[in-house]
Amino acid sequence: MDTEIKIISRRRKKYVRSTNRDINIVHRNPNPESHPFEQAREYKRALNSVKMDRIFAKPFLTAMTGHIDGIYCLERHPKYLSRVVSASADGEIRVWDLMRRKTVANVQAHNQFIRGITISKPNGNFFFSCSDDQTIKQWRFSDLRSNVNSEYQKKKKPISTFISEETLRGIDHHWSRHTFVTSGDTVQVWDHKRSKPFQKLTFGTTETSSAIKFSPVQKNVFATAGSDRSVALYDLKISTPIRKVILKNQTNAISWNPMEAFNFTVANEDHNCYTFDMRRLDRALCIHNGHLNAVMDVDYSPTGREFITASYDHTIRIFNIRSISSRDVYHTRRMKRVFVAKYSADSKFIISASDDMNIRLWKSEASKPLLPVDRKEKNAIKYRESLKKRYGYLPEIRRISKHRHLPRVLYFMKQQKKKSLQARARKYRNMKMNNPSSVNQIKMRKRFIVKQLK
Repeated sequence: MDTEIKIISRRRKKYVRSTNRDINIVHRNPNPESHPFEQAREYKRALNSVKMDRIFAKPFLTAMTGHIDGIYCLERHPKYLSRVVSASADGEIRVWDLMRRKTVANVQAHNQFIRGITISKPNGNFFFSCSDDQTIKQWRFSDLRSNVNSEYQKKKKPISTFISEETLRGIDHHWSRHTFVTSGDTVQVWDHKRSKPFQKLTFGTTETSSAIKFSPVQKNVFATAGSDRSVALYDLKISTPIRKVILKNQTNAISWNPMEAFNFTVANEDHNCYTFDMRRLDRALCIHNGHLNAVMDVDYSPTGREFITASYDHTIRIFNIRSISSRDVYHTRRMKRVFVAKYSADSKFIISASDDMNIRLWKSEASKPLLPVDRKEKNAIKYRESLKKRYGYLPEIRRISKHRHLPRVLYFMKQQKKKSLQARARKYRNMKMNNPSSVNQIKMRKRFIVKQLK
């Protein structure tokens, strides 16, 4: 009698990897009934991923020293990722190489406080500095390098000097023309080849403008912040002011969104940042809060999705453009009041400068690895990010992802501010219930605006 033998036959290409770098082939049944604990497993993976992010969150990279006074100006190079220019209160300018983390050039540019620095765009061959001595000086990067052996380099003289008849509080360069503007008693428009400003702009008032910034999208439009708590918009094409809004507190810095042409964000003295649409200045698009003291600087990421703020409360915060609260907060024990912060051109790093004479380098993503990762690790990171996004609304995951450690002083300041805001809201609510006619009901996005001028 013949015996029948059943043999299991398989095709080799269905279960064997073609190379050692390929992933192992796993046969999986997609039927959800076969995986009753799928959500529980994914939740646990999301929870572990959030915990790992907090464990590996080490954003601080290095502190670069060299200045002997507080640093109040910082500008990144538009062409080279690792080049940054800084200026301190004693009139010294330093050019830094972030990759080597050291100074590559320095010059004693002014005898007084340097109020602003800007780099010529788009080539970035020159940079300009303005000071309390009412002078604007133009410098060439190649002349300040230490390997240039010439009398010009040894003396380290500027290419040209522009003398202003008014005080200077800020400077910014046009994005495509050989033109730059300065803020002060009036807004002055300068050309590289002229010793005097060829245009002066004013809104009909006597306020002094402090911050000034060109829009990277609408290149002829720029905004200024005045001492009368105003934010004014100007257009070089029509040589006239566009409109103006007066806030309850003074604005310290302005930054334009590089991807959304009409939007800009201002850093205010009332601990908040406000994002505006230049077409409607009667209300803010979003109010960004979280700082415990005046916000001194704001700068957008090149992606246009996030911005950073530098504050008088010794911290740096990272905000999403649509969120009220910050995504992350950076601080160190030795870092003092932060006056300026900038994104790197690839949006992966943050450069900050404070009055403790140090420039600090941070990661924009606190737990992101700096070393290159292979394809498998990239896929694993993407999978963990999708899980965190899917289960991020659950209480435990949200609590861990949003928790940030603050120094003891800032923690108690935060609690005190929270109680003050709660008391103010309770008083407003009681007045509204007992005597509605005595309460002027204004929306939150309009409360900090005094009036708008056109």
